Amino acid sequence: MVLTFLGTLTGGILLALATVDPRQVAWRFFRVVTVISFSLVCLVVVAKFRYPASTGSTAWGIVLSTACAVGTLLAVFTSPFSAHRPRLFRIICALSGVCGLASLSLDWVQASQPASMLMKTLIVTSQVLGALLLGNITVAWLLGHAYLTATRMTIAPLRHFSRVLLWSVAARVIFFSIGLLVAWLANGSGYSDLVKDLAGSWLILTLRVGVGLIAVGVFAYMVADCVRLRATQSATGILYFGSVFAYVGELASQHLTAEYGWPV
Repeated sequence: MVLTFLGTLTGGILLALATVDPRQVAWRFFRVVTVISFSLVCLVVVAKFRYPASTGSTAWGIVLSTACAVGTLLAVFTSPFSAHRPRLFRIICALSGVCGLASLSLDWVQASQPASMLMKTLIVTSQVLGALLLGNITVAWLLGHAYLTATRMTIAPLRHFSRVLLWSVAARVIFFSIGLLVAWLANGSGYSDLVKDLAGSWLILTLRVGVGLIAVGVFAYMVADCVRLRATQSATGILYFGSVFAYVGELASQHLTAEYGWPV
C-alpha cells in the first residue's frame, strides 16, 4: 500500500507540474520538485524490480515505472530551460506522470482481477483522482515555500494550484458518492455487502470521509480565500496541514480498496 501511495503521489506531482505555465514559475522550483519526484519513483522502481511477487508487479508495470523514472530524470535536466521551452517541459512531465499512473493502475487491476469493465474503470478513475489531489496539494505547499526565496514570482501559479485543488477535492467527493451509490445498487436489494463491510470498518471510513474529504475540502476553501487576499504565507501554512490530511485520507482509501476490492 505504501508503494502504491508513493507511486500515486509521484504521478500526481508530475501531472500537476504539467498544468502550470513554466514561464510563471522559477526554474529552481521545478528542479527541486522533479528531484523529489525522481527520488520517489526510484523507490518504486527498485521495489518492483527487487520484489515483483510481493509488490504484485507485472512486466508492463515495471516497464512503465521505469519509463516514468527516465522521464522524471529528463525533467530534472530540462528544468533550467523550462521558461524557454515551456511546451517541451510540460509534455515531459505529463508523459512521465501518465506512465507512472498507468503502471499503478495496471498492477492494481491485475492484483484485484475485477470481473467487469465497470470495476476496472472505477479503479483507474480512483487512481487518477487520488493522484490529482495528492499532486496538486503537494506542489501547492512546496510552491508556497518557494515564495520565500523566489520573490519575483507572481501570485498566478499559486492561484492556479489552489483552484485546481478545489476541483480535485470536489471530484473526489463526487466519485466517493457515486461509488457508494453504485455499491448500494450492486445487487438490487437495498444494501450490498460492501456497504455493510464499510460500516464494520468505521474507523478507517471516518478517516477517509472526515479527514480525507471534509477536512481537506475546508482547507482547500481556506487556501483559495488566502490566495485571493494574496496571503501566501497563510496559504502555505494551511496547505501543510491540508496535505497531511490528504495523505491520511488517500491511504485510508487505498486500504479500503485493497480490503474490499471496491474503490472509495
